[in-house]
Amino acid sequence: MVIFVLLAILLLVLLWQYILAGLGLWVLVVIMRAVINWTVADAKPNYRRQPIQTRPVARPVQTRPVARAVQTRPAPTPKPARELPAPDYLPRWTASRRLDADREHAQWQKTFDNAAQ
Repeated sequence: MVIFVLLAILLLVLLWQYILAGLGLWVLVVIMRAVINWTVADAKPNYRRQPIQTRPVARPVQTRPVARAVQTRPAPTPKPARELPAPDYLPRWTASRRLDADREHAQWQKTFDNAAQ
C-alpha cells in the first residue's frame, strides 16, 4: 500500500504541469458552455412548435409490362442461283466406292513419297 501511495505522489510531482493544464481546460470549457447557453443560444420558445407538413411519398404503381411486338427476320428472297444436280447424278458412297477411294489415296501417297525422295 505504501508503494502505491509513493507511486501516486511521484506521478503527481512529475506531471503537475499537465494536470494543472487539464484542469484549466476543463474549467474553461465549463465556463464557455455556460456563456453560450446564457447569451448566444435562443431561449426555449413559449409557443408550441407545429410539425412541418410534407406531402406523403407516392409509392410507384406496379403494372403489368406492356408486351412489345416481336421483331421477325425478313423472309429470304430467292436468289437465281445454280441449281443442284439431280440426286441420281450424285455419287453414292458404297463399300466398293470407298475401297476405290482408299486405293486411289494409297496410290497417290506412294507417288508423293517417291517424288519427295
